[in-house]
Amino acid sequence: MPPLAPGFDARLDQFLSYLGEELPRSDQREKFALYTLGLLSDAERKSIEPIATQAEPASPEAAHQALLHFVANSPWNDRAVRRRALAWGLWGLSAAAPVNTTILDDTGILKQGKASVGVQRQYTGSAGKITNCQVAVTLCVSNGHDTLPVDIALYLPQSWADDPERRLKVRVPERVEFQTKGQIAREMLRQAAADGVPLGDLLLADADYGRDPETRALAGELGMNYAVGIHRSQRIWDARGVWTAPMTVAELCGYLSGRSFKRLSWRDDTQGRRLSARFAFRRVYLADGSREPERGRDRPVWLIMEWRDGEAAPGRFYVSDLPRRWTRKALVRALKERWRTERMYEDLKGEVGFDHYEGRSWPGWNHHMSVVLSAYALLVAERCMAFPPGAPGDPSVDPHGGKARPPRRRFAAVVATRLCRCGPRSVVAPMPHLRPRTGAPERAAGTGRTRTANLTQ
Repeated sequence: MPPLAPGFDARLDQFLSYLGEELPRSDQREKFALYTLGLLSDAERKSIEPIATQAEPASPEAAHQALLHFVANSPWNDRAVRRRALAWGLWGLSAAAPVNTTILDDTGILKQGKASVGVQRQYTGSAGKITNCQVAVTLCVSNGHDTLPVDIALYLPQSWADDPERRLKVRVPERVEFQTKGQIAREMLRQAAADGVPLGDLLLADADYGRDPETRALAGELGMNYAVGIHRSQRIWDARGVWTAPMTVAELCGYLSGRSFKRLSWRDDTQGRRLSARFAFRRVYLADGSREPERGRDRPVWLIMEWRDGEAAPGRFYVSDLPRRWTRKALVRALKERWRTERMYEDLKGEVGFDHYEGRSWPGWNHHMSVVLSAYALLVAERCMAFPPGAPGDPSVDPHGGKARPPRRRFAAVVATRLCRCGPRSVVAPMPHLRPRTGAPERAAGTGRTRTANLTQ
């Protein structure tokens, strides 16, 4: 494994101190540090009990109860901790290259039983089927080389949201009401923008989010373009104005010959094989009820139809309001940047125990995810420092390959020395802080790009 940038041990201590400033009590700071170190350790299972056992082998039961209380019951501000961790991660990410893309997505956490908050039989793309699971909605940003999660929220199905007894058992707050995954994603996106998180110029999402006109409209409100999936039932108008009625995307595909689809490639996979498919492009208006589109009022967008090898017909569809001057290949490459969330999920689950939490409560799930996001922000910053874009050994094809993660240490051997340095008065190096936006983003004239200065050094 290539060496890390020098000084990781000191940065880890600074990181724990920096995030500890958002925790009001010394015992919370100690448990936060212990849990973070457990998630970063070489433990095979990173749930509370094995972390406590490794940290305090002489008194594992007491350590388990203390850590369980911190995660499941202790009151601390998840959003404040997550934003501070995000600032640290952005310090590394933005030093390597500026954020250019925001991605909305979700992933499943497989579960046994019915008692864990939000669990039910539902579809998750991570399993590719309907199964017993929780679904976590995520918002992340990318600089084209690495991906950093900004926020995460548990999708609470209506069967849970409308059941007072179940809510009481797992302590779902009264303020939490049923929201679709799209509503959850838009709320996270608005909060990130209000907090001054750099979002880049392009919003990406799959069809579960991109089909919603409110999501596409929000991208415009935030000064971003979008390139998102849609369903085959999306109704469209021809931008040339030759149709007398709208038709669905699937109906349009039925009129296109195979010659309308041209092969385009976008990147190499981890085995070095070039990924490609056939695509067709049309300029269309998205239907708004039965109203015919009006030039000057409505904006035409790209409709992109993908026909993968081995499929009998085109099966994936996208729309984008990126400028018409963009080449077909550039459009496809922009769309396909969403793959980075898949690798991010693999890292979150394989490196920092994203899906290892065994508690059942709403507060515990959110506290666990806050520490997970914090640990991963540290890893992203370290990875960007070790492999800045263009540096020798830069894993540009697969930046999530794990080559730059900190070396694993025997957990119990380092806990004591780490905890004694995580007090609230520790001196840390100056770090960027997020600041709220004071107004609408300013677009650079004629470029379609957003000028923002969201970090203060």
